[in-house]
Amino acid sequence: MTITSGLRLGVIGAGTIAEFHLAAARRSAGRVNVVAVCDVRAEAAEKLAAEAGARVHTDHRAMLDAGGLDAVVVTVPHALHAPITLDAAAAGLHVLVEKPIATTREDALAMIEACRAAGVVLAAGHVLRFVPTLRTAAAYLSSGELGGVVVASERRTADYADPARPRWFLDAGMAGGGIVLNVGTHSIDKLQMLVGSPITEVTAHVAVPGGKAVETEAVALARHADGTRSTINVTGTGLPFTDETEIVCGEGAVRISRGDGVWSFRAGAATQVAAPEPGEMAAAFAAQLDDFARACAGRTPPQVTPEYALSVLDVALAVYESARLGSTVTVKGHP
Repeated sequence: MTITSGLRLGVIGAGTIAEFHLAAARRSAGRVNVVAVCDVRAEAAEKLAAEAGARVHTDHRAMLDAGGLDAVVVTVPHALHAPITLDAAAAGLHVLVEKPIATTREDALAMIEACRAAGVVLAAGHVLRFVPTLRTAAAYLSSGELGGVVVASERRTADYADPARPRWFLDAGMAGGGIVLNVGTHSIDKLQMLVGSPITEVTAHVAVPGGKAVETEAVALARHADGTRSTINVTGTGLPFTDETEIVCGEGAVRISRGDGVWSFRAGAATQVAAPEPGEMAAAFAAQLDDFARACAGRTPPQVTPEYALSVLDVALAVYESARLGSTVTVKGHP
């Protein structure tokens, strides 16, 4: 399907992330129009739909059957990504699905094949790819000004005790896992973006403290295809918020953090490469939606392809397998 005018978008799932997509559509100057909102919670769907002047549904199949859509954004619990994407593809609709693409490799492959067979776009919401400071950092590192990457580290925290956190995050069946799939997939994507090489091997440990049903702690040593080693440390238990990546190169280092932006350290001198911008995440969601709309119009493939999203999922699943086996695991898709 090729879109020749404004993209008519349905939003499936009316949580916090859906609000970002709605705001992104408002910034699109008519290139994307949210015309329907669906959530099993009628009040949530009605509230979000009122902001866009969109129709309301509490069953995604009813929304698809009603017609009048070109594409959908899927922002539901992880385990529902696959069945809803398959239904949307069967209806001939393009799909932007939130990360992780799915909870199993089999589901992800089924989604990719269904969308390919239907001739519709499948894009994955790894929104960090569109954050301005991260894009600047990736370009700076790939320029070679500091030499090749030697080692990298990624650290991120989240509060899994926060009562505002959706309860399904703690449901192993719906979430597919804990902090590794929810937060760790951001870290995996960020490292692959900044190092410029896919992760092919992991040695990992996860922990489930406090009687929770899913892990809230994970550490991993990763090996990239180019030989670079990186570490991932994600924690969900009580520590102050941190979102920081450090990349050590042959002739200097780079630190990227949510609060301080991008800094380069070389020969004893510190230089700010990019300052944090207000509203960066809103800008990233807007850029992501614009990219999706262009792909739906048939002009370019999405920047985050489903095959790339599968590579991130494969690393996350390898983390779980390594933790279970207590040994190093090769990421699927890599010899």
